[in-house]
Amino acid sequence: MVKKTGKPSARKTSVDKRVKMNRAQRCRQIAGVRKKQITRAAYEVIAEKGYYNFTMMDIAKRAGVSSGLIHHYFKDKENMLVTLLREMQQDVRAKLEKATENLTDPRQKLDIFMDQAFGLVDSDREYAYVIFDFLTQVKYNDRMKRILTKLYRGYRETCEAIVKEGIEEGTFRKGTDSHFIATLVITAFLGLREQYIIDNTAFFYLEYTNKIKSSIFGMVLARK
Repeated sequence: MVKKTGKPSARKTSVDKRVKMNRAQRCRQIAGVRKKQITRAAYEVIAEKGYYNFTMMDIAKRAGVSSGLIHHYFKDKENMLVTLLREMQQDVRAKLEKATENLTDPRQKLDIFMDQAFGLVDSDREYAYVIFDFLTQVKYNDRMKRILTKLYRGYRETCEAIVKEGIEEGTFRKGTDSHFIATLVITAFLGLREQYIIDNTAFFYLEYTNKIKSSIFGMVLARK
């Protein structure tokens, strides 16, 4: 007769560990989905009401969750807003890079990059309003300032990499200041977008974006 020791078998222990790992993985997945659901609701609410005119209950109603669940995933209002801003920064840069990843011609890459940047006015008008609201906080909130700094730096670095590639391949003019061109592109994008959103009767947006693009290419294209 075999004496029972009361210790779990190695096989049972292994199964129990897999069950716990699977359960933990599902919990993380659910948490990820919930967080995105809440931050998307925050994005929409802030775009509609502004940074100072919304409550956590507004976001809870839009997300279809309880306010308690929001506090479960986000320590406080600032933590949720910082998370939202970080996700916006990551999403925009990912879209810009994805649009150019399969291209080999630096001129095409720069053209698509500028189209994607200027096109945010039409493709995601809410984005501009939310960014405007966050910009009002950079003087008072170091965390938001750091994330916005990273956002604009990311724009410049992506654009600068394209210009450098064009210089190396001879498509763009030798001696071109890639950092200056990248800064100029982002400045034009931000400034034109801001003016247009404030007063969309001031100029024809598409016409002016095309003129800006032509001017940029006139500065960087190598002479044949």
